Amino acid sequence: MLGPWLSGEKVNLRPLRDGDTIRRVEWLNDRETVRLFTGSEPIRAYERVDGERWLQTLEADLTAFVWAVETREHRHIGDVDLHNMDRQSGLAKLTILIGDKAFWNCGYGTDAVKTLLRYAFSELALESVGLRVYGFNKRAIRCYEKCGFIQVGAASRDDRTASGPAEIWMTITKDRFFVENPDASAIHT
Repeated sequence: MLGPWLSGEKVNLRPLRDGDTIRRVEWLNDRETVRLFTGSEPIRAYERVDGERWLQTLEADLTAFVWAVETREHRHIGDVDLHNMDRQSGLAKLTILIGDKAFWNCGYGTDAVKTLLRYAFSELALESVGLRVYGFNKRAIRCYEKCGFIQVGAASRDDRTASGPAEIWMTITKDRFFVENPDASAIHT
């Protein structure tokens, strides 16, 4: 499903539009972006049909919400989603891609995650959100830790990385989020 319009300090999370998949195709044809996002080298070109299929799948999924991440100046720089939502248990998983490299290391990903978590815990009444990240993606790990995520598991090393685990599982609870982010109690929609 498409998520509602949400505002953070640096970003807006808005429903995806048709033209947004063009940028996703560009981002997912960049070797470095693909490696950080998927944990491996690209095996083939990501095509427009792939982006459209991704969007159609998430739009139809009743256990997912997806947003475009854009700057306050309305530049689309990435995508974020909650998926595998189980409202009974209060659990969901998060995925984010800041594909526009001009906005890496500037706090946009952190603000997008915090904005999404504020909505997940305040409006969707979720209790916990988890994610997976590759051990070599230090920038993403720092982002998640700044938001309050803690490591809860890791896969053993493989040939993708010589330092650290191949995959790290992280989670954050609603209580931890609001303790770590006391200013997040006000929701902006």
